[in-house]
Amino acid sequence: MKRNLYLYLFIFASLIALILYVNGRNIQESQDRAYRTLEEKLESTQQQLNNAQAAKEDATVFSLENNEEAYNYFESTGLDRNKIEAVLQDYLLEQNLKEGGNPLVDFIGEGRGYQINDMQVLNHKWLIANFTDNTNWGGEVLIQYNFSGGDNKLSMQTLKSVLYNKYR
Repeated sequence: MKRNLYLYLFIFASLIALILYVNGRNIQESQDRAYRTLEEKLESTQQQLNNAQAAKEDATVFSLENNEEAYNYFESTGLDRNKIEAVLQDYLLEQNLKEGGNPLVDFIGEGRGYQINDMQVLNHKWLIANFTDNTNWGGEVLIQYNFSGGDNKLSMQTLKSVLYNKYR
């Protein structure tokens, strides 16, 4: 009888050990799958970040920030290169207040006329801006600017403009 008891205890302990082993192995495989999934998501996110950074670098090729020659030009004329964009934007917004819209836009808009919304400085002589009259789609204008004289008076001239005909 004692011998049968030891046999039953041995079989019971073996079954418990087998259950613990199988359960532990299942948990380990589940954690490995979760780890691989997270690793794949991390790689995907890293790739998206790299693509976004590359796109940003491509987009800033024509910008004042990355144009050392333009900065050197501004310093040689005595202008504060960190305030150039603000000065240009203020000038464009002041032009928006004129009757009939901004005179730098070659087109005649409805209502108050075409107004410049946003601009991007390309270098030490050019900027590009978009415009709309709040009714029509709008367009873009390439503007040449110049700081002249001892007081660095700002002047602007429209080089080319394009009007988007969204509804035509």
